[in-house]
Amino acid sequence: MFCPFCGSPLGNRPANFCPGCGRHIGRFIPPPSEWRPPAGIPDMGMAERGGRRNAAVAICVVLAMVLAAAGLGWGLGYDSGHDRVDIQTATEDTHFTLSGDFLLERGVFTVSLTDDGRIAFALNDDVSSRYDFYSWSFFDKDHVSSVSSGYYTRYTGAAPVNKAEPVLYYLSQDVGLYDISVKCYTGEEGQRTLSRTYSGTVGYVGTITKEYTWRYQGVLYHAEASFSYDDYRLYKEKDPRGRFLADYRKAASFVTYEDPAVVSLAESLRTAYGAAPGESGQGFAAFVLGFVQICIDYPPHNGLMTADMYQYGQDEYFAYPLETLFYGMGDCEDTSILLAALFKALGYGAALVMVPEHAVAAVALDSHAAGSYSARSYEVLSYEIDGLTYYACETTVASALGVGLVGSSSVDWDTYAKAEGKGRYGFYVV
Repeated sequence: MFCPFCGSPLGNRPANFCPGCGRHIGRFIPPPSEWRPPAGIPDMGMAERGGRRNAAVAICVVLAMVLAAAGLGWGLGYDSGHDRVDIQTATEDTHFTLSGDFLLERGVFTVSLTDDGRIAFALNDDVSSRYDFYSWSFFDKDHVSSVSSGYYTRYTGAAPVNKAEPVLYYLSQDVGLYDISVKCYTGEEGQRTLSRTYSGTVGYVGTITKEYTWRYQGVLYHAEASFSYDDYRLYKEKDPRGRFLADYRKAASFVTYEDPAVVSLAESLRTAYGAAPGESGQGFAAFVLGFVQICIDYPPHNGLMTADMYQYGQDEYFAYPLETLFYGMGDCEDTSILLAALFKALGYGAALVMVPEHAVAAVALDSHAAGSYSARSYEVLSYEIDGLTYYACETTVASALGVGLVGSSSVDWDTYAKAEGKGRYGFYVV
């Protein structure tokens, strides 16, 4: 089987993303057995095939993990992701940062934006005039984990692009950090000699705006979050070896509810719902919970690959809210951390509840109405501490599930949630 976009071999396993170009193929849908360039899409030239390609030859990378996030999840239902739209844009402050051989004073590379929405990485004329053939390598530093939802394969960079032109085109203008290298050869085909390798890192950075559109209780809502790529990277690079928590009492430190991006999103949700300042009722809390349930996906996973392994390349990884917002996905502890941060930013009391192999958020309410639900499928879980009653919030569903409701057999609340932080599991107030 071959990728329908770039022609890279996929083996016999159906794949969600092509390991060669990173394009989203579709969840567990076998690609064609014979590769042909799709109508209207130029051949991407993953290798020189019987002649020189023109300068429009391009490469895709694994940013499809973010852009295709709306295709992931646990199924659809009422108030589900079926009516959801996520749009990610970069604002006018977006700019390039350069290192290595890309530094302008080196006089080696030029980086520019093209009129048709691409980033062009080109060797300067005086450098390229010395060589006859080039092999370009591209590595997306924000997506270094799995490139397939069927099994785990660490991303090591897109397949090299071999071409006679001294330029590499990236099909998007998404913010990110990219390691790029080019091997320069002299001589004709069959007699080429590697003469020089140039490499460096290019950052296309600025403010990211995430726009969300989703349906909740039959009504279409809109909200947005804005944050700088640099702020996201600060969290991404913070204590990378400490993301596996042996002591869950440290989980509350990930709830960065004062982060400007979290505050921005919280206020956007308040505006969307029409909540008054200081609103702390169940209806608004359920709306915020529904946003996380519907708009933040659960990463692909199976018996051979955990969700964290797919997203971050680790079996267990606690993510900060800004990381979850950047990727648009997260497992139970990540989405619970994000939800708890939103609740705190909105003035609610919030907590994290850590139980074996699962985590939920909790919100403090003055009153709670369970509404109608199936007692065989769900139960209402709550816990009183320091005069406040907290209600469980299950984030790992793909449609709106009310505050307080969790699977009836999913957690042993008395044993774990009411441990008050004693031991590995417990109830942790933020």
